[in-house]
Amino acid sequence: MKFYVNWRSSLGSIFKNKKRSALTMFGIIIGIAAVIAILSIGRGFERDTIKSLTPGESSKLEVNITFNPDDPALYYSNLDMIQPSDMEIVRNLDGVEKVSYPKADLSYIYKDIPIKNKMKNKRIGVVKKQGKPVLYGRSLTVYDNETQNKVALVDEGIAKSLYKSGKAAIGRGIEIEDQVLTIVGVFKEAAGQSMFSAEETSIQVPRKTYIHFFGNDQDTSSLVLTLRQGTKPNKVADKAIKKLKSNGAMRDQGEYQVADTALMTDGISDVLSTITLFVSAVAGISLFIAGVGVMNMMYISVSERTKEIGIRRALGATRGAIRTQFLLEGVTLTLVGGIIGYLLGMIVAYAVGSAMNISVSVDLFTVLLAVGVSSGIGLLFSVMPASEAAKKDLIDILR
Repeated sequence: MKFYVNWRSSLGSIFKNKKRSALTMFGIIIGIAAVIAILSIGRGFERDTIKSLTPGESSKLEVNITFNPDDPALYYSNLDMIQPSDMEIVRNLDGVEKVSYPKADLSYIYKDIPIKNKMKNKRIGVVKKQGKPVLYGRSLTVYDNETQNKVALVDEGIAKSLYKSGKAAIGRGIEIEDQVLTIVGVFKEAAGQSMFSAEETSIQVPRKTYIHFFGNDQDTSSLVLTLRQGTKPNKVADKAIKKLKSNGAMRDQGEYQVADTALMTDGISDVLSTITLFVSAVAGISLFIAGVGVMNMMYISVSERTKEIGIRRALGATRGAIRTQFLLEGVTLTLVGGIIGYLLGMIVAYAVGSAMNISVSVDLFTVLLAVGVSSGIGLLFSVMPASEAAKKDLIDILR
């Protein structure tokens, strides 16, 4: 009950001097708004930057671990350089959500094709939907891909080398690694391409057909670790490398290493956070100035209300009650200013973020910061004026 009475008295004093109270709050509002806007925009920019460094479409971080063999000939062997047992080792590490080999890149495939009793290296393109426009026959379709139809398109140069003409090649076969695919279409040879060059795509095959009959050219020299939200990539990477160096299946034949831009995110995140906090601290200087303004106003209020203090003391109010009243007055003034400043800061942040196409990060921290800092300023800069009001001697006041 006493707290409520003191608080009502504080509100009465604030509303009694509306203009002075508003001007005092103005400094708090501007300071809080500046800090909140900078923090929200800075954290949003940090999140966007980290997301742009995250490979794949997922918002989760990934770390790539590679195995570099001492003998380069291992690259051309059928041996898995990172074996399933290695995957199990790192799968059990804290922070690791999923472990897999990297997705195969089928964009640039080169195969040796037998042409006129000679092996010629040709570039093969895989097709999910529609193949190239053809001169003879038909193109590849979605149906060919979905049914894993064993068909292919070849360019006019290959068709002439195999069957003397494009028309003659339709319905005939082309051999790729002991698999024979039916030629259903012949497309125009790329401009500037000689008969046996492999600079442009010479053969097209349905994607699912290629994977079914030739595999997906899986790279087993690399491993992708998908991390749980909030996990530090460098810590997980260090643990994974230590485990593989001591227990990896190929540890005696090469070296396990980490080569991934995801590891940059920790450092970049720290740098961006530091910059954001530094700029916020610079903007926060205005809060200190506003706090001095609050102290000045409170000293003036104490001076003007000497008689009020004397009357309250004569009616039985303790020094603690007087101190509490003035502390509540300062805290209420700055707290209201902090809330208004927070709302203004978010409006500014969203406006700037929309204009610059930057995300704005709003979290509980910014809310607590606005409330905590504004309340703290009110409390800190009201202590001395409140203490002075409480120390006034009743006899001196009544004189």
